[in-house]
Amino acid sequence: MIYVRALSATERGELKRQARRQVGRVSERMRMVLLSDRRYSVGQIATIFECSEATVRDWLARFEADGVTGLHDRPRVGRPRKADAVAREHIRHTVAQTPTDVGYALGYWTLSTLSSYLAGQWALWLSQATLRRILHALDYRWRRPRHCLPVDPAAPAKLWALARRIGQASQEAAILCEDECDLHLLPVLRALWMRRGHQRRIPTPGSNRKRSIFGALNWHTGDWTYCVTQHKRAAEFIAFLEQLLLAYPSQPLLLIVDNASIHTAKVVRAWLLEHPRLELLFLPTYSGHVQNPVEKVWWRLKDQVAANRLHDSLDDLVAAAHAFFASFTPDAARQLAA
Repeated sequence: MIYVRALSATERGELKRQARRQVGRVSERMRMVLLSDRRYSVGQIATIFECSEATVRDWLARFEADGVTGLHDRPRVGRPRKADAVAREHIRHTVAQTPTDVGYALGYWTLSTLSSYLAGQWALWLSQATLRRILHALDYRWRRPRHCLPVDPAAPAKLWALARRIGQASQEAAILCEDECDLHLLPVLRALWMRRGHQRRIPTPGSNRKRSIFGALNWHTGDWTYCVTQHKRAAEFIAFLEQLLLAYPSQPLLLIVDNASIHTAKVVRAWLLEHPRLELLFLPTYSGHVQNPVEKVWWRLKDQVAANRLHDSLDDLVAAAHAFFASFTPDAARQLAA
């Protein structure tokens, strides 16, 4: 059994005093010695401080050799860090900008261009490995960005106008949200569980083909109306509007749509003049993917029908879509769109 040598009253008092004043690892080392003086075993001390027994033995030996001063951190060897706090702030400030902001004809920073700029601007010479480590410490990661759509400055006013029109609608009016999507034979890729080092391969059809789907969700009842077409043009959109008039034979229809060109085509506007029972209400520009609940229907459809699987034919893919909608109950639709 290993214990520290018997402590004098002066040593014991000094250890207690400094253990209260010091912080972190230095204080822990002093308490290790005090516990050993009270005949705590090396194993018990290691358990208390959640460290290895070798660590406890090393610090007891340091105390035996150098006394209380041996428990303090010794000066570090090697050259000092180049990337001190000021250098890190330069790096943080630089990567918060784009290379274009500082005169480079580039759209994004690489380790090479960033290290070159830091050397020229701040005389900060860092290897790419060091720079990568600092960027990780600053919580930066090398990831692919994603596209974002422009923001319609008139969006709030358009949404208020749409809400007012819905509030003015008669009680018997049906309010529907409409959208279209393309269903491709080429499988949609979604994340899935794979063994490390074994990336799953999803076969492709060789030549891609697709079908278009028009769908409308009743805001109040959750009823779903859809049709599958070969194309997604104004003519198919008008055909779907006529299908909606048949599905709701006597009610006024308010149909919320995005600003796709097939919704605003001249032939569509002419058709609407001849069918005043149906009125189109337009969402703000670029907001359909957020504001239109039918987008969630498409996401669920593709996830269950087309994600990570290749169908034998386009007919099989369409049949799978029909099967999906056959089980798409109003309750499920309302829950999805909520």
